[in-house]
Amino acid sequence: MKKVISLLLLLISINCFAQDKVKFHNGNVGEGKVLEVTPKYVKFIYTGEDAVIMIGAFAIENITLNNGRVQEMSNKIEVKSTNDWEKVKIVYDKNEVFGMKSLGNIEKHSNGAWSLHVSTGHFMKKAQKKIQKEAAKRGACIALVVNESTTEDKGFGSYADSSLICELYTY
Repeated sequence: MKKVISLLLLLISINCFAQDKVKFHNGNVGEGKVLEVTPKYVKFIYTGEDAVIMIGAFAIENITLNNGRVQEMSNKIEVKSTNDWEKVKIVYDKNEVFGMKSLGNIEKHSNGAWSLHVSTGHFMKKAQKKIQKEAAKRGACIALVVNESTTEDKGFGSYADSSLICELYTY
């Protein structure tokens, strides 16, 4: 009977000290307590600390909760060369990139005359493509839009200009 009680107490104590684990795409593993999981971020407290931190979903591969359940967060975005520019994700929410490494800002423009078949959205897509290509060139996998603007002149010989400023991120 003592062995059963000892084993039960051991299992209870192990379970009390079990921790959640956050596996990052850069290979690191964080241990502590997961407080909140959303599609864009995770709120987490590292073991031995009191501060609640936010970690962007794009930085995390998966979370293993202390009960053993694994929650997949995001697939790793592998940008190995400039040919991988289409893999670069453009995001608008800073919460998605917390915990990732910043590679600095870039600004790209696209402009020109347009007809009934070309809209200002056309020039914004061209600016986004330029951002993705430059991001891939710098080894970034995420571009966070910091500012975007579009101007247009609907007069004779219609003209439009689209501009994007992005902060680039990697693991």
